[in-house]
Amino acid sequence: MSLASVVACGTTQLQTRQQDSLQAIVNKHVQDPALRELNSSQTSTERGVQRWEQEHLVSALDVINEYQRSRRARVFKALGDFGPNWRRSYKNDPRTRMCELLKSWLRANASSGSLAEEEVRSMCGLCRDVLSHPHLFPARNPQSFLKSMADVYDHLQWQLQEVLEKDRSCAELAQRLISLSRNLVADTIAYLLLAPTDLKDTDGLPSLEVVKLWQSLPDEGHPMPHRKDPALQKLMSEAWNTRCGALVAALLRAPWCVRLFAGADAENTARLAALENGEDLSQPPSASLQVLLRQARIAFQSGNYKNSGLVGALRGEQNAQRENFMQAVTLISDIMYLLGEVMVQFHRISDGLGDYGMIRVAPWLHPILDSLQEKVQQLKGNLEQLSTSLDSAYVLARARGQKIQKPAPSDRMCARARDALQRALLGGTSHARQLLQLGEELRARSAPERLPHLAKGLGDACLTLSEVLVSAEFRRHVGDAFPQLPALTDLGAEPARSKAKGSLPAIEDAKRSQARAASERLARARTVDTMSMVRVRTEPKAAQVLNTPWTDADVQDTASTSATPRTMVREVSPSCSSCCSAQTVGVPTSSPVRTFEVNRLTSFEPLKRHDRRRIEIQHDELLIYSTGSQSRIKSAVQLPEGVERVFLLSDTVLEACFSLTPADAPPGSGVVRPKDYMFEFTTPEQADIFCEDL
Repeated sequence: MSLASVVACGTTQLQTRQQDSLQAIVNKHVQDPALRELNSSQTSTERGVQRWEQEHLVSALDVINEYQRSRRARVFKALGDFGPNWRRSYKNDPRTRMCELLKSWLRANASSGSLAEEEVRSMCGLCRDVLSHPHLFPARNPQSFLKSMADVYDHLQWQLQEVLEKDRSCAELAQRLISLSRNLVADTIAYLLLAPTDLKDTDGLPSLEVVKLWQSLPDEGHPMPHRKDPALQKLMSEAWNTRCGALVAALLRAPWCVRLFAGADAENTARLAALENGEDLSQPPSASLQVLLRQARIAFQSGNYKNSGLVGALRGEQNAQRENFMQAVTLISDIMYLLGEVMVQFHRISDGLGDYGMIRVAPWLHPILDSLQEKVQQLKGNLEQLSTSLDSAYVLARARGQKIQKPAPSDRMCARARDALQRALLGGTSHARQLLQLGEELRARSAPERLPHLAKGLGDACLTLSEVLVSAEFRRHVGDAFPQLPALTDLGAEPARSKAKGSLPAIEDAKRSQARAASERLARARTVDTMSMVRVRTEPKAAQVLNTPWTDADVQDTASTSATPRTMVREVSPSCSSCCSAQTVGVPTSSPVRTFEVNRLTSFEPLKRHDRRRIEIQHDELLIYSTGSQSRIKSAVQLPEGVERVFLLSDTVLEACFSLTPADAPPGSGVVRPKDYMFEFTTPEQADIFCEDL
């Protein structure tokens, strides 16, 4: 038997073992009949996905395509014109069949708005079992089959984590807006890394998505230390040390980029890593980017292009297209901030409150959408001019056989940059165009006239957003021309009431101080909208009161059968009937007065009962009696304007801030003062009735 026959026989036996092992793994993990058969058809090594919803799936798809391209290139390089056709050579190869199975699933699901947990978990198990057979797949290619499977497995694991953490109750428009924005940012960053630079090391990157670029960033200041890939870091080490590379790296490290592509939990992980590395977090991230831009401008204007990374066509003392590149970096930073720091908070509101949440914050949302749309339009204009200039200098010049200015990008860099720009800004179905249309649709659906009559709370997302919108960092990104936004408490108030509140700056300052002091409790409490005072239904919270439990003797809730004009000292009629007892809870009553006996709790933790007192709702007033008194009224609250905020810490424990009229104030004086109370009701039903009556 000849040597060739022996080699062929050994190859056939190995392929048979590979095929049998892979088929057994597929049968174990894949339930879809269309995927279970490892067919021999080969598809293109292009992405084949115009717009993705799942960044990790599209990155895994890029990895497999890159493996197949490098495998084909290796055979052609070794055999040249004498080698077999690629499709014919690898038609029955088990590696090719497994790659095509994964590509089929990834292409079908990368653009899906929702993923089934079991499907992602099955694909993770599939890749993990393949990695358990290293002896079946000996590596001769640097980008080997098993290395590619390991990379795909990592992305599937990260995708599975996002599926598990994702809230499935997202409002459709807000979810699509965030998804489109991530596509736009990812493709724009890819273009800025490729088109204006000569960073040919990028040709070795299988994917240019943000989640893949994170793996290649250097150790210093890495936003996601647990995702570092030493091989990609070594490949891109020189590129990130150039001025152009450092600008793109600063965009990738920004916390709003981390939040936009990996969520708030990942940002917290990045902050902890930065603290462990001794980094200074007192300076805003945009400051470092501005420093890099300023240093780059000074160096370029002085003719210093050493280690700049700029292509030859953008070099020169006065170069308008180079300035377009610098402006584009600033604009994409601003867009990322508006998306990752601001829009994600609106997204949280839509998650919890649906259409009402977006309508309720429309006075904030609509100016943000205006600013976002304006910056997207500016970015589109800058990059269109830059693209036209660079295409003329390199793509068209190469096609015409003309001399090009060096250093120059590679052919692959030009092609990938064009694809990214086409998806992001230029195509008829580009991300930018879809984003602008979606912004208009969101504006129409969040119009204030659609505000429902039944109000709900805004939650701590509103408080976080209010802090962001008044910060210096926010003003730095939107510019001085951005309008001054109203306070949330003024958004639904009547003009007369707003004017009256404006005449009491001390009370407003006190309210802001109290809101800050209550931030810790807000983390576990749900907010009740003070405009409508309707309780938000929540799960029972752990608001424990350290004292003796309620007894039957404690329940003395009564309501007067007739309206009585309020006096600061009066006796309650002894003929009161119960309105909150177990027999009548939740039953409407025609009586205009409702009375409760509650425990007043301490405002610090652990919560303890401080005293026992009566509170009464009568017409448009809330009366708070003195401790232990059934007749002496300590304070009165005008309803509803005197109620500043209400938090339900549990089904029976309520915290409220009232603007009170003191008992010793002269009649008609208009004197009020802010006061915090924490009341414990006998039953959840009483707390419900109290909120509804307010």
